Amino acid sequence: MFQQLLAIAGCFGLLLAPTAVRAWEPGDDWQDSQCRTTRDEGGNSVEVCQAIYDGNKVYLGAYWDDGSEVVGPCSTADPTPIEYKGMTKAEARTWVKTYCP
Repeated sequence: MFQQLLAIAGCFGLLLAPTAVRAWEPGDDWQDSQCRTTRDEGGNSVEVCQAIYDGNKVYLGAYWDDGSEVVGPCSTADPTPIEYKGMTKAEARTWVKTYCP
């Protein structure tokens, strides 16, 4: 009986155990050293951030004062989709090409 209770308690312990901490992903809190402020072609202020994620992949984040943004991989071969807000997908891809190395 005691062994059965221990087994049941162990199962509950596995269910309640904390999950692994999620690794940093592009778009999460960028570090100041990863970002710079510049102007787009229309003269609007844009904060451009770049960092290496998932080994050796360069990711971009571009943020405008009006709330528009683009976050995604710099490589067009990367299957991760570009996330964007306040613009079309075509415009988002253009900004990735403009600001990625």
